[in-house]
Amino acid sequence: MKTQRRLHSRPVVIALAIACVMALVAAWHFTAQTSAAAGPPLEIRWHGNGIVLQGAVRDVATQRALAEGAAARLGGETDQVVDWLDIVPSALPVADAAALADLIRLGQEGWHLQRRPTDGWLAVQSLSDERSTKARALLRSAFGADVSIELVALP
Repeated sequence: MKTQRRLHSRPVVIALAIACVMALVAAWHFTAQTSAAAGPPLEIRWHGNGIVLQGAVRDVATQRALAEGAAARLGGETDQVVDWLDIVPSALPVADAAALADLIRLGQEGWHLQRRPTDGWLAVQSLSDERSTKARALLRSAFGADVSIELVALP
């Protein structure tokens, strides 16, 4: 009788194990799809007499515009531009690459930009000077009206 119960319980255990594995696979797939939909972030740092471009953009044209804007800001010193941008079709959108390139040219030592799925922020020396006001307008153009923009003061 005990042997019969073990034989009947084995298919139940196997079915439960398969169901658990399937649930884990479904959860992983959902999480991966959600993360991919958000796209990789974009980060720009003006520091050490150079500019670091990091993260991902959707196309080569955007990557090139940002790298050229950084080189122009540094007087043509392309060796001072660290271009760690990846071309990823699911990257966060840049509505106006030329506006973002203009922002890079406007930037100062210590500025730091981060673009995330629903917002972007730029750390600047002053929140109210003319340069920061212009930077805010360029950010709005670069990322579009659907992205929340914030300027924060550098410490």
